Amino acid sequence: MKYANLMFEVMKQVYRVSPRMFTRSTMMYLMQAFLPVAQIYITAQVIDAVTGVLTRDQAPYQALYWLLLQMAVILTGLVLASLQKYTERKMNAYVSYWFNLQVSEKLSKLPFVFFESPESYDKLQRALRNLNICGINMVFYMFSIIQNLITLTGLLVLLFSFHYILPIVMLLLIVPLLIIQKKEGTSRFVVIHQQTASSRMAAYMNQLLQTKEAAKEIRLFHAKDYLLNKWRGIYFKNTYEMLGVERKNMKNRLIVESAVTICSFSILAVFVWLGSRVKLTIGSYVALYQAVQDTRYSIQNISQNIGQIYHDGLFIHELFEFLDTPVPQPENALPMTTPLREGIEVDRVTFYYPNQDKPVLDDLKIRIKPGEKVAIVGENGAGKSTLVKIMLGLYEPTHGVVRYGGIPIQDYDSASFRSKVTAVFQDFYRYEWTLEANIALREHDPDDRQAHGRLNHAMEKASMTPLAGSLPDGVATQLGTRFSGGRELSQGQWQKVAIARAFYRDFEVIYLDEPTAAVDPLTESAIFESLMSMTEGKTAIFISHRLGSCRHADRILVLKEGRIVEEGRHEELIGQGAHYAEMFNKQAQWYR
Repeated sequence: MKYANLMFEVMKQVYRVSPRMFTRSTMMYLMQAFLPVAQIYITAQVIDAVTGVLTRDQAPYQALYWLLLQMAVILTGLVLASLQKYTERKMNAYVSYWFNLQVSEKLSKLPFVFFESPESYDKLQRALRNLNICGINMVFYMFSIIQNLITLTGLLVLLFSFHYILPIVMLLLIVPLLIIQKKEGTSRFVVIHQQTASSRMAAYMNQLLQTKEAAKEIRLFHAKDYLLNKWRGIYFKNTYEMLGVERKNMKNRLIVESAVTICSFSILAVFVWLGSRVKLTIGSYVALYQAVQDTRYSIQNISQNIGQIYHDGLFIHELFEFLDTPVPQPENALPMTTPLREGIEVDRVTFYYPNQDKPVLDDLKIRIKPGEKVAIVGENGAGKSTLVKIMLGLYEPTHGVVRYGGIPIQDYDSASFRSKVTAVFQDFYRYEWTLEANIALREHDPDDRQAHGRLNHAMEKASMTPLAGSLPDGVATQLGTRFSGGRELSQGQWQKVAIARAFYRDFEVIYLDEPTAAVDPLTESAIFESLMSMTEGKTAIFISHRLGSCRHADRILVLKEGRIVEEGRHEELIGQGAHYAEMFNKQAQWYR
């Protein structure tokens, strides 16, 4: 994206957030642009008028007039600066919210496999890192450039009145400043870009030391020193690399800015010598002095802002690149109709994780009838959870297709599809919200009886009604220890919450990936009995390492190295004496 297009896109996005604030800020920058030139002119008049009062006994009225006018200009500048600062902060808050919203919306639409590669995390890290500088700062830099250009134009006209060569000399000073700013921006961007992965690692190591989830093992196995040393090594390596770049930039900038300053004061020295010949008034020389100094400041500000736009543009390009990541969208998305008359079909599905050569699933074929209860079993790494994610549409197969009711899953409207499908994952998330919000993923209106009826029904099916009754505020109890008043649950109780979350929805198909791994055997039996009764006429696919629970299934699929090696009912597979029977007998011997 070229810089002109980039700036246009940034300005368009910021204007879109708040046209009124954008216009107001523009006007304040423009008004402030004229104040320095007016201030120089008035200062010269004040000095000449005061000199006349003190040396030629002139009346003080004219001097007082210019003093009052100067005071008015200064007060106007103070008011405009204060309003500008407030407006900028307000715009910054709105624009940060807008871009955060855009990133979150984009993340929710990207394929789930996006989270399976380190390159994706680097891309996301760069986009998130730029949210604090995105757009709004570039707009302010552009406003500042326009303001300084207007001021500079007035100053150059003023300098021209002294000598035509002065504006040319002062304008030439901007060239070395622009070159050095460009070099600074490029060198800083290159280092930060190269440090993305190591910075993520350092942040991860630091996060482990600050989270409850990792605290148990870190303390038990004395891992603190390892994590601190790892974090410290990456942190200072990155810091010294950046300081090396900044040290080099500082030297170059010091040389160039010193040369510009020497040149400016040389001009003033020349006019001290010329002043004795052309008889400059004190006020005129003060105006010249101030004009040269303000011109130098304006040139430096313009070059710094252009350099900052160049620097930020390199980063913001990555943000827009992330926001432009294509999201697959069916041209004519279909609503998912129920019941599913043709069931679910996994047709020759092969799946590779990013950057891996071996397929997790290999030419897999499965047909599940409407209303059928199917168990998928197999050893760790057989591909069971990956298969579930593909059947849920979270992963897109490398080859093959998944169909619901004879229609490929990617042809369905995603919102319609997900409203008919629910799941419990083995790595379910613990939302540290109220119990009600954990199950419904929203807060209900206290007067919504239908919603509360669904909530109670879901808790009953997950065998957690007694748990809800034991909490101090019932379903309004805050869960977890992260926030004030929270109540911590056991692993098994959290798993019941996740199961209730799945049962809360009016589903057509339910997937249960190790749904009872952390609950006791009695609760597990009660949950599966509820599942069988609740899913009457519905399709259920569940994964379980406890093969005894597979007795409830209409059919069992045995997955090994990404392929179905056996299928049938529990008794049939036991009778075959193959892989399923071997796994079952190994588990059973622990209970004999």
